[in-house]
Amino acid sequence: MPAPHMALALLVRTKIVGLLTGTCSLPRWERPALLSLLLLTSLLYCWGLDINGWANAYYSAAAMSGAQDWTAFFYGSSDPANAITVDKPPMSIWVMAISVRLFGLNSWSLLLPQALIGVLTAYLLFVLVRRYLGPVAGLLAATFMAVTPVSTVMFRYNNPDALLILLMVATALAVVTALDSQRPVFLAAAGALAGAGFLTKQLQIGLILPALVVTYVAFASTTWPRRLLHIGFAALVSALVGGSWLLAVQVTDPESRPFIGGSRTNNALELALGYNGLQRLTGEDALRTTPTGAVDDEFSGGFQRFLEPQFLGQFGWFLPLAVIGLAVSALWLVRRQDSTGTRALLTLSGIWFLTSATVLAFMSGIVHPYYSLTTTPPLCVLAAVGLIYLLKSGTRKSRIILVLALLAAMTMAYVSALRAIVDFPALPQIMLYMWAATIALHLVPSPPPRLRQTATALLFAALLIGPILWSINTVLSPHVGAGVVAGPSISGYRSDHPGKQHLGDDIIPGQVGLMFGENPPAAVAETLRNIPLRATWVTATVGSETAANYQLELRRAVLPVGGFDGTDPFPTLEQFQHLVAEGKVGSLVIQDLPPLTLEGKGESARIVQWVRQNFPVRISESAELYVLVRP
Repeated sequence: MPAPHMALALLVRTKIVGLLTGTCSLPRWERPALLSLLLLTSLLYCWGLDINGWANAYYSAAAMSGAQDWTAFFYGSSDPANAITVDKPPMSIWVMAISVRLFGLNSWSLLLPQALIGVLTAYLLFVLVRRYLGPVAGLLAATFMAVTPVSTVMFRYNNPDALLILLMVATALAVVTALDSQRPVFLAAAGALAGAGFLTKQLQIGLILPALVVTYVAFASTTWPRRLLHIGFAALVSALVGGSWLLAVQVTDPESRPFIGGSRTNNALELALGYNGLQRLTGEDALRTTPTGAVDDEFSGGFQRFLEPQFLGQFGWFLPLAVIGLAVSALWLVRRQDSTGTRALLTLSGIWFLTSATVLAFMSGIVHPYYSLTTTPPLCVLAAVGLIYLLKSGTRKSRIILVLALLAAMTMAYVSALRAIVDFPALPQIMLYMWAATIALHLVPSPPPRLRQTATALLFAALLIGPILWSINTVLSPHVGAGVVAGPSISGYRSDHPGKQHLGDDIIPGQVGLMFGENPPAAVAETLRNIPLRATWVTATVGSETAANYQLELRRAVLPVGGFDGTDPFPTLEQFQHLVAEGKVGSLVIQDLPPLTLEGKGESARIVQWVRQNFPVRISESAELYVLVRP
């Protein structure tokens, strides 16, 4: 009989081995592979997070405000004195504000929650796919998701998109769990998660809803009336979760809460349906930031948008395989192949992908490349399906289709590499050699096992070298402002670096301040630190990005005149004059004004004109400073 300490050591060893390798019902390689993937994903998303500084200062300032004041926390105010909210609902701000309350205001407390959200998203996608398609497909889909460049940049950034994607994947998992278990409570959970998605980025959660509804209605093991009843109940739960904040805002006296940023009428419903809803499709949102008569090619739409320089490098690396996977899924659905759960997953992924891709392709106005993140999870699932099907089939027809898909993937990868030769000079040639060898090996009919293994290994290397390099470049490069992009510069230019040498020569006046905000010059900051503490807002400035930079630097409330783009009708000139008369606004700083303010439009332009006419300039170097209170 072994000694007690030997028995304990044996038990601990058994538990550790079980944790690393899984139970006997799992392949011994699955658990180590999954843990390795999650560890590497954590390293990719967490490495040197502070290189991004405040990232999007607009949301960082709101997190600072929420950490200081519970009213600001609830509404998502951009300043702790609750003048105006950010132009999104507050759930993603809540996550960061809690982190800032616990760990203080710094880059890590703001960005680490986003990185952890990214790792959790990859894990949930693995769980979703593995349940029906096996561990290989699950690991492939999660790997594709983890290294897709737009995933890397957004899971290291503080925009609401990281939380939105986690909620989307979790909602999909809840729906298929409801189908598996035949328990509608999981569908209600999906409704609650969808409501949380509304509280994160409002109508953008709608990109997954058609897929969820069709999947449940088509595959639920119950009568049609019960299916519709379950869907209705889930919709009610979603409305209760997502509409609770909306209702609270609407019934509160506007004088007792901050102005709803992004709206024209201080109305949260208008924000949801307009600025964060239909205006994103019609292009009306672009009129708020574009000078009169200005035309931007970015506002044109169509599926050719995916081939544009910024979009292709963000998420297009596995797009040809996803198209194959979509066709394979349609074929399986028509033939009713595989289990009901598998067909449900393929239906959900296919509709989600088509809905997101179509909206992204044809939306007008301001279309940021990182919007492609909503398309990435279903794209990665379909790409894994397509690749596994073509590799397993072994028929002459599937081999030809695989080669055609690889040729398309090679072309897209080569074009992306050509656009990035400033950062990766030799990459186009390396990619050509790798892809040529890969395609040649896959043209060999009935290859011996060793040659087949070599071809498969080279295939994965060719597929992953581009997105991995783009992701590593993303990790090693600083990203700031509202227009974040992943990967290297495009022919030497990039839209998330404020230096003019990076942005190019065709910048609209006021656009740099709108995208990145201006930082306070040293002399201006020193003067502002001497503004009396009795002033509610140490200063005011036009545009929220500049206001955020000042607020984060001074650690005092700053009034963002006109909200994010300077066009929100708050404060009005009369309201601003009243605040100045009460001594609540310490000063006004004028730097790079937003485009429409420069044209003299809106309340912000009226305020700038009034201050210039009635107060002397105290400091004039790269900024105009007007002190509005007495010492």
